[in-house]
Amino acid sequence: MIRPLIRPMRPPDEVRLGQIAYQTGFFGDSAERYFPDPQLFADLWVRAYFRLPAAVGFVAQVDGEVTGYIVGSVNEAAYRRAVARVVADTVLPGLLTRRYTRPLAAVPYLLRTLRSPSLHASETEFPAHLHLNLLPRARGLGLGRGLLQTYLAQLRELNIPGVQLSTTDENGAALGLYRQAGFTVAVSQKSGLWTPWLGHAAWQMCLTCGLKDRPGCQYPGVALGMAE
Repeated sequence: MIRPLIRPMRPPDEVRLGQIAYQTGFFGDSAERYFPDPQLFADLWVRAYFRLPAAVGFVAQVDGEVTGYIVGSVNEAAYRRAVARVVADTVLPGLLTRRYTRPLAAVPYLLRTLRSPSLHASETEFPAHLHLNLLPRARGLGLGRGLLQTYLAQLRELNIPGVQLSTTDENGAALGLYRQAGFTVAVSQKSGLWTPWLGHAAWQMCLTCGLKDRPGCQYPGVALGMAE
């Protein structure tokens, strides 16, 4: 019997979350095709949340194995400072100590992100953000809905007025999940960021969800256990 469980993330989860982020970093598939260095990817996109007091995160387990997560920050300025610290304390020294295997191969993608940065909504109205990733074998069990519901409930307990996220129209299943939860598209534009790897431009979107005076998410599906 499959036993799904959601619990708060813990410091020892950092390595596993970095692995999952990399294995799902290309619209649910591996990020290897555009970012050949998994450790650098994990450091840039996961490590800051484990250095951030204002981070909120939960992991999904199936039969004891972490197979997905949702993580984010409730303060964008604090998150940016945490990223800067990771770059200074981990990434730059790592380039000298050979922490990374193929850092130069990531340069084309990183340069393209500078030309096509993620879209953002008001940080006053939507100070929190989130990232949700599930391994393929964990999909279809209600874990995505459970993680999102748990995360939004935590933001409400913290009196956070709203949350935002960045995605593209290539993430069809994720878009459906977010829309069910009440997210709407705040801003969108066609972006060439992914053209070398997709073969075409994609619509980049910023989705937002206001949390004040809104009921908790009510999702049909799998009932999940919750652990401390």
